[in-house]
Amino acid sequence: MYTSKKFAVPLTVTVPASLGARPVADTRTFLTWVKGESDRVRFLLPVVVYPPGRNEPVKPPRSYEKYLAFLRGQVDYHAKWRDKTETSVDGHPATLMTGTTDWSLNGSLGCPMADGDAADDCYGLQPEYALRVAVIDIGDRTPLVAWTTVNIEQQRETSAEFTRFEAMLRSLRFSPRS
Repeated sequence: MYTSKKFAVPLTVTVPASLGARPVADTRTFLTWVKGESDRVRFLLPVVVYPPGRNEPVKPPRSYEKYLAFLRGQVDYHAKWRDKTETSVDGHPATLMTGTTDWSLNGSLGCPMADGDAADDCYGLQPEYALRVAVIDIGDRTPLVAWTTVNIEQQRETSAEFTRFEAMLRSLRFSPRS
């Protein structure tokens, strides 16, 4: 089990041994584990997003429904969403979906800081990866976005990584900051 230290939405999650006990980053808006190019799990509270086709960041949609519509609207820019499932994470409404693209959509999921460069500091769909994305309604703020990344160029089987990610989500518990 890992309990976040700085993340603005305090949480506890069971982390698979393959990812290691400690995250690479635990900041106010970003919590991530990285073990290799294709073994990543990330939790993000987007501070800004780069809408596809735009070079300037904007504030992310503030509601769960509007953020989901924002992601789904990226189909006009080559995003492909499939395997959509409505679920809940620790009693909070959530939507799971798998995203791929033929074009880089830098920053289209969001950035952990307001002055982040879309290509270097932010996150979005990329042609070489399949992402299993969870959008979690955490109340009256921008939703929590979590995902795992699988490098599809290596022809890796995505089901094991996606299953592991979904098990992490089932173990996730939100808690008050002490």
